[in-house]
Amino acid sequence: MTKKFNANNGWVLSQPTAAFLEKHPVGDVDEWRALTARTAEMASTNGWSKAEVARRSGVAEGTFSQWLSGKYNGTLANYNQQIAQWLTSVEEAADMASAIPASPAFVKTKIANEVLQTLMWAQMTPALVAVTLDAGVGKTTACRHYCATRPHAYMATISPNTSRVHGMLVELAEALDVSEHNPARLVRAIGRKLNRVGDGTLLIIDEAQNLEADSINQLRHFVDVNNCGIALVGNEDTAASFVRQQGRSVASRAQVLSRIDKRLRREGNRADDIRLFVAALGIEDPDCIKFLLGLGLKPGALRQIDRTVKLARMYAMGEGLPLSLDHLRAAWKNRDLGDLQ
Repeated sequence: MTKKFNANNGWVLSQPTAAFLEKHPVGDVDEWRALTARTAEMASTNGWSKAEVARRSGVAEGTFSQWLSGKYNGTLANYNQQIAQWLTSVEEAADMASAIPASPAFVKTKIANEVLQTLMWAQMTPALVAVTLDAGVGKTTACRHYCATRPHAYMATISPNTSRVHGMLVELAEALDVSEHNPARLVRAIGRKLNRVGDGTLLIIDEAQNLEADSINQLRHFVDVNNCGIALVGNEDTAASFVRQQGRSVASRAQVLSRIDKRLRREGNRADDIRLFVAALGIEDPDCIKFLLGLGLKPGALRQIDRTVKLARMYAMGEGLPLSLDHLRAAWKNRDLGDLQ
């Protein structure tokens, strides 16, 4: 006889065999019943298969199958304990994850609005643009918001490992959902996906300061040939970085630099954006706001505020108190990123 727990993901709880009941102490069997129910419920909630649960719990798949089905003939208490410890750890992790305060949804600061306008201009024109602002002011968040709210907008993030042309192309293929395993055909396959349709196509290259000169030149090629918009987004002037690279002819450098149709460098009044962000966090205490304004003027800007407030709120929750300046100061000190000077 079997007891179906959740037909949608195949979890079925079996009644134990007679040999299983005869072999194991009643207390161990009772604990086994409770643990199998908890395991099936957790797996069903998370969409995990039996093989995935075995992997996560560290129990060999064959042994886990026997334990779950009530056919295990070894020492039941040992695997009961292992599964119980795993379940507790997963539940505690889930509790902590649910307790961690979420970052605010997209906040349309002045800087974010300028980024969005620049991206829209690049997509509609189409054009090659550069957005080069300080770290932590919300560039990446604005770009993600744009991609989430506009059709035919894609985003790829470049790392030092994907700075060269081939590595970049592989990253672009992943972001664009292009399947092409022949390197010689990769450029054309990506170009076909970027060909202008409707209101235009935009490819955002985040962390563009990592790109090498030839990679930037390849992106220029996409703009020219495939009539798409491309935005180079980074923490330093990628055009100036390109100029500094050695081994490039004057004509080659000029060809790329002259193709950057628009550059966004100005940040405006950062304090205004910090106030908007702090308000989105629901913080109204004047002393807390003043403290966070000081954090926002440091390198990392809004990111510093977000991470410090998250940790401070964890402290406050642990004490059962509302967020205070003391919690913010303690969080900043714990992060060990320097004094407010």
